[in-house]
Amino acid sequence: MLVRRFIALFFFGGVCLGLSAQEIRLNPFDLLGRLPKGVAAAALPALPADSVYNPFNVVSHRTPGASRGISASMESTFRPLEILPHGDAISTTFLFWLLVALVAFLSFSVATKRNVVVKAWRGFLNESSLTLAQREAAGPMGSAPYFLLYVSFLLNAGAFIFLIARFFSPKMFNNFGFLAICMLSSFGLFLSKHVLLRLVNWLFPVDAEVRRYNFLIIIFNCVLGLFLVPFNFLVAFAQAYQGFLVFWTLGLAAVFYAYRSLRATAIGQKFFSGHLFHFLLYLCTIEIAPVIILIKLAMLASK
Repeated sequence: MLVRRFIALFFFGGVCLGLSAQEIRLNPFDLLGRLPKGVAAAALPALPADSVYNPFNVVSHRTPGASRGISASMESTFRPLEILPHGDAISTTFLFWLLVALVAFLSFSVATKRNVVVKAWRGFLNESSLTLAQREAAGPMGSAPYFLLYVSFLLNAGAFIFLIARFFSPKMFNNFGFLAICMLSSFGLFLSKHVLLRLVNWLFPVDAEVRRYNFLIIIFNCVLGLFLVPFNFLVAFAQAYQGFLVFWTLGLAAVFYAYRSLRATAIGQKFFSGHLFHFLLYLCTIEIAPVIILIKLAMLASK
């Protein structure tokens, strides 16, 4: 019993000593006139001599040190085009010889099989010619001319993207680094679509439809590549009509892809009734979203 009393007295004394050692803090709702002078003076913060302490003053917020840099970076506007290489280093002579090299590659692609352009054009116009061209393109030897034309389209599409950006910002995006990015972006954008279609083919039993849609994309891009070759020269060197030619070529590409979408609808129409949601999901994410992103980037480049 005596030991218990001793332990209780020991803890009580320790608590009292701890309370007396704590810093005196002022309750903002205390009346200063009723507090002892020593307590009020010790608890009040250090203020200038001519100021009056008001506990309800609003103190300006100060960002903690760890998040101060984050909040400062959040205040700056996100500009994705700032990470691209800037400069005006490409001359008109280099651009001319680059387009000549693209014409030479197109000539080599056509020379591998001279009637490939006629077959691609017929497949572009009607379904029966597309079926015949797809049947004849079986195997490496039959598909090689189409793939060469497709590579020619990708190179000319990258050059056209570069010329559009150069038209809107000639002093900013006229450099070799940005030209390389445009070429690589053209390859990455279209080839990733074919990879996605192969993934769809692997996941779902739509082998025939996916192969036909893949070949439809190749045929349409081959034909569009033939049109891009002369228009790239006109956009690059017809200074008086450059703006008109840029929007004319963009409109031509839009007509091509609208027509291709109609032809592709005929391929997948039997899946609409049972898989309408998946079709709309594919349409929004793969067909519409990249176009909207490109339009947004073009608008940012024009500012």
